[in-house]
Amino acid sequence: MTEIEKKLSSIYSDKDINQIYLSGRKGYWSNLSKAQNEKFTKLLEESDARTAVQSVIPQFEDMIFSEKREASLEFLGHEKPGVCIDYGCMWGVLSVGMAKRGHHVIAVDQTYQSLQFLKVRAEEEKLDNIHVVQDDIKKVNFSNFAHYALVNGVLEWIPILEEVDVSEYYRGGQSKKIDNSMPRDMQFKFLRTVQESLKAKGKMLLTIENRHCYQYYMGRKDPHANLLFTTFLPRCISNIISQVIHRKKYRNYIYSFSELKNLVLSSGFKQCKMYMAFPDYHFPELILPYSSGGILQYDKYPNKNRITQKQKITYYIEYIITKFFRGRYFAPAIILVAEK
Repeated sequence: MTEIEKKLSSIYSDKDINQIYLSGRKGYWSNLSKAQNEKFTKLLEESDARTAVQSVIPQFEDMIFSEKREASLEFLGHEKPGVCIDYGCMWGVLSVGMAKRGHHVIAVDQTYQSLQFLKVRAEEEKLDNIHVVQDDIKKVNFSNFAHYALVNGVLEWIPILEEVDVSEYYRGGQSKKIDNSMPRDMQFKFLRTVQESLKAKGKMLLTIENRHCYQYYMGRKDPHANLLFTTFLPRCISNIISQVIHRKKYRNYIYSFSELKNLVLSSGFKQCKMYMAFPDYHFPELILPYSSGGILQYDKYPNKNRITQKQKITYYIEYIITKFFRGRYFAPAIILVAEK
């Protein structure tokens, strides 16, 4: 038994036949409905991981398997193999990326079906350095244990306590279960948990949309709440909009570059570096330092999803804002690397 397995066994006394550590804290967050996930999981028993994806959820094949999703990992440095905790790993694309770079990965998520998929993929790709845990990422206990932590598209969902089927959530459906705490306070507390899980000089990689992405001012809906203008308006106004349209509070807080830096540093990290991701952090074609010098490096970049006339016009606007007006404040997404 390895040191990591001993550590996990000391925290989680239960481990099922799929070799998934169980905390007893269950939950659900997925791009799939529970019915879709059931069908997907059943097919996994009969085929390999990629075939199951192509058969049931082909629209997510790139999201799960594209190596471009791993681009942000390169800002962590991989000279020394270490222990990495992937908070809210979902299907585990970054867990796989870190494992392939030689690290031992603790992949944590509440959604059991997502972890089943990751376990199958890891076994198929002979990655025995991924350890899968079903737990609430807000309540894990890995004090001073890891060298790296991943918070990939997770921070904005921390204040949401209800089970999330993303397509249903976008339509304003599902229960309105909430915590009375302010979303920022819940995110701060979570970041403290992440910070405390790291060893001295450990690093956290955090990716998230920029609150002031230029597209939101042009009428693109909030990518989490599916509402107009709620990312950049004062929170109190966004809350009113959400309550009127969806009959629930606005809680998917995202931040500007400076706001996110302040939140991360206030949670105990000593320093952080920030980068701009174009066209997004999911499939970045261009990643630049968030600085006056970094914005000067901006130039044209390819994007296979730039198909419609509207998408092309949107890109031209981005090009003008960024290339000629050096509007780094309006960059689409943030990649942040913080050090304990």
